[in-house]
Amino acid sequence: MFYTGCVPTKDLGEDDKLLVQIKPQGLKYIEEATIENLYQQEPNRLFLGSTPYLVVYNIGKNFYNPPKIDARIKEQEAKIREKVQQAGNDTIKIRKIRNRINNRIDRLQEKKEEGNFLMKLGEPPAIYDSTLMLQTLDQVSIYLNSRGYFKHSIAMDKKEKNKLVHVTLNINENEPYRYNQFVLAIQDTAVLSLVRANSHRSLLKLNDIYNEDNLTEERTRLYELLRNNGYYDFARAYIEFDVDTLGRKNAAKVTTIIQNPETGGNHPVYTINKVYFKTDSDRFGIPRDTIKYNNINYVAYNQKYSYKILDKKVDIAPGAHYSMLYSATTQRKLAELDVFQFNNILYNKVIDPADSTYKLNAFINALPSKRFQETTELGLNYTERTPGPFSSIRLRVRNVFGGAENLDLGIRGGFEGQISLTNEQETVMIKEFGGDMSLTFPVIIAPGGRNLLSKYSPRTRIYTGFTNVDRQEYKRSSYELSLDYIWQKARTPMQAPTLQYIFSPLNLAIIEADTNTFSADFQEELLRYRSFAESFRSGIISYMLFNITYNTNDFAQTRNARFFRTIAEVGGLTKELGLNLDINDLQTFQYAKINPDYRRYIPLGNKRYFVYRINSGIASPIFNESVLPYEKYFFAGGTNSMRAWQFRRLGPGSYANINPETGERDDSAEQPGEILFETSAEYRFNIFSFLNGALFVDAGNIWMLNQDTARPGSSFQLDTFYKELAVGTGFGLRFDMAVLVLRFDFATKVYDPAGINGKKFVLGDFRFSDFFNGNTQSNLNIGIGYPF
Repeated sequence: MFYTGCVPTKDLGEDDKLLVQIKPQGLKYIEEATIENLYQQEPNRLFLGSTPYLVVYNIGKNFYNPPKIDARIKEQEAKIREKVQQAGNDTIKIRKIRNRINNRIDRLQEKKEEGNFLMKLGEPPAIYDSTLMLQTLDQVSIYLNSRGYFKHSIAMDKKEKNKLVHVTLNINENEPYRYNQFVLAIQDTAVLSLVRANSHRSLLKLNDIYNEDNLTEERTRLYELLRNNGYYDFARAYIEFDVDTLGRKNAAKVTTIIQNPETGGNHPVYTINKVYFKTDSDRFGIPRDTIKYNNINYVAYNQKYSYKILDKKVDIAPGAHYSMLYSATTQRKLAELDVFQFNNILYNKVIDPADSTYKLNAFINALPSKRFQETTELGLNYTERTPGPFSSIRLRVRNVFGGAENLDLGIRGGFEGQISLTNEQETVMIKEFGGDMSLTFPVIIAPGGRNLLSKYSPRTRIYTGFTNVDRQEYKRSSYELSLDYIWQKARTPMQAPTLQYIFSPLNLAIIEADTNTFSADFQEELLRYRSFAESFRSGIISYMLFNITYNTNDFAQTRNARFFRTIAEVGGLTKELGLNLDINDLQTFQYAKINPDYRRYIPLGNKRYFVYRINSGIASPIFNESVLPYEKYFFAGGTNSMRAWQFRRLGPGSYANINPETGERDDSAEQPGEILFETSAEYRFNIFSFLNGALFVDAGNIWMLNQDTARPGSSFQLDTFYKELAVGTGFGLRFDMAVLVLRFDFATKVYDPAGINGKKFVLGDFRFSDFFNGNTQSNLNIGIGYPF
C-alpha cells in the first residue's frame, strides 16, 4: 500500500511521458465502453490517483534478469545433449528427455518474453505514443462511420502534468444516416421470389440508423434462407450490398445484390435422395445390417439403438429440399441424447445422366460414447471458518435398454462446519452422506406422450435418493422419489436453448427424525418455538412442482444477459383427492410455495461487469394447516445469500435470539421464514490474468407471514418491512481457472435490523481480523462458482 501512494515517473526517459487516462467525451448515443475497446494504446490504470499495477510491475522488474535467463536456457540445452548422449539408441527415452527439458526451456523463454510473476501481475509503463494515438482516432472514426454517423467530428485534447498525460477525445456524433430505400437486384427469379416472400423477416427496416453489423447479419440471414431451401452450393460471396448516400440528406439507399453462379445459369435447388444413419465405427470388409424405417436406412454392425427413438431426432427426410437448418437441429438433438461421442452429417451429390434434377444422399455418422462413465469428485467446504472435506462418486450407464436411456448412480459424503448450540464460539462438524439413482428417457413417458414436445428435446426422469444428516443437535434421514418431465426451447433453432421447463407431477419425500438423538439444547429450542417443533417431526411430503428457467448467459458469465427462474410447488393435494398417505403416524403437510429469481449481467468493457440479482419467495400452509415442512422454509445468510451473515442465521425480520441465561445474543440456531426478499449488486473487474475482483452490496431478510410470539419482530408488515432489510457489503477475489471459479468473498455487516440496544448501523464495528476469528460482524465465504 505504501508503494501505491504515487505514480512512479523517475525511471522514464527524458522525453518519455506516461499515459494514464483516455476519456471519451460528448457521446450521446454510443457507449463509452465501446469506444474504450478501440484504443490502440492502453493507459496505465489509475486507482485513487496512483498506478498500483505499474508499481507492481516496477518491483518485479527489479528482479528481472534476462542474461541470467539466457544462461539457464543454455544450461538446459546442454543438459538435453548430455542426457540424449547417455540414452544411447533408446528412442523412447530420448523423446521423454526432450519433451521434459523442452517444457522447461519454453517456460524460461516465456519468462524472458513476458517477465516474472510480479511483472505479469502488474502492467508495463504506457509510454505515450502519438502515432498510436492517431491510430486510435482513426479507429474511432471508422467505428462511428460503421454506425451511420458519417458526419461526426472527433478531436483530441492532451494535457501534460509532471510527465503524466491525460487525453480527452471530444466526439460529436451529429445526426446519423438512416435507411430510406431498399432495392433488390437479383437475376435468378426463383431466388428473387424466395427473398421477397421472406422480406418481412429482413433485419433492415426503414428509418433505422445505418449499421454495418446489421448488413452483416442481413447477409447471414439471406445466406441461411437460401441454404435452408435447397441451395446446397450457395455461398455468402454471392451476396453484396450497395449503399448510396450521395445527394441524400442523412439517408442511405441499400441495394441487395445476389449474383448468379460463375458458371452461368441459375442457382440449383437440391432435394434429399436417400438418408443413411450409421451408429458405429467402420470395419472394412464386414457388411452392416440395414433397417429401413420412415424411409431412413439405419445401418450398423450391431443395432444397439432403437431406430424408433433415433427417428424422432432426425429432421432430414428423403424428398425434402436440402436444409442446413435441419442438419444442425439433427446434430443438436443427437448430441443432447448423450449416448454419442460426436456426430456429423455428410452429403454426396447424386450424379445420374438420365436425371436432370439435383439430388443429395445424406450420411449421418454417430460414434457411440463409452457405455460406462465414472466421475469422482473431491473437495473442501469452508463454513463457520472450518474446512470440511467431501467426496462423491457417480456412474453413468448409457443406452441401458437400447432406447438411448441413461442411468445415473451416485454416492456422496462429507463434513461441514456448524456453530455449536451450547457455545456460539465453538464449531462442530456435521456429517452427511447419501446416494441417489435416476433413469432418464429421451421421450415423454405418459399416455399418448411418446410424440409429445418432440421438437423440444423432451426427457422423462425418474429419480430416487437417500440422505442422512448427523448433527450435534439431531440425526435425520430423508427418502425421495420423483417423476420429472423436462423440455427446452431456443430463441432460434440454430442457437443453444435458453428456456427450460421442468414439470414434476409426482414428488414424494419421507422424513425420519430420530427424537432419541435430539440434544437437550435442541429440545429446549423446540419447546420455545412450537411451530418449529411441528415442522421437525417425522413426516411424508407429497407435492407437484413446476420450474421454468430462462438464461441467455454462458458458463463464464461474459454476455450481456438475463437470467430468470421461477419454482412453484403445491404440496399435500393427495388429501383433497381422497388419497390417504398416513403411514406409521407420519405427519403430512399441505402447503404452497413460489420462488422467483431474476439476475441481470451488464458488460462494461475491459472484463468489467455490473451484475445484480432480485430473489424473492413466499411459502404458506394451506387447507387449514398451520406449519410448513422444515425443508420448505426460506433461509437467509451464507455464501450465495446475505454474505455478511452466517449460513441460515439472518432474521426473521428484526428478531434477535437472546440467550435467556446470559442475556446475550445467540446466533447458533437456524432461522426459518415464510417470506424471502434478497437483492444483491456486484461490480466485477479483472485484476490480472485469471484473478478477478468484485465489490458487492447485499440487502434482504426473511419474515413470517403471521406473528410468531416466540420470535417477536419476525412477522412481515407492509409498512415497516423495508426498515428490516439487512445490508452487508464487501469485496471478493475470484480465481477463474476455466473449468471452475474459486471464490473468496469478504463481507461485513452495514445495517443489522436485529441490532442489540438499538444499535443497528454496525459498519463502524468492522475489523479486518473479524474474518478469521469468531466475531459475527464479518464473514469470509469460500465457494465454487459465482454467487449468482
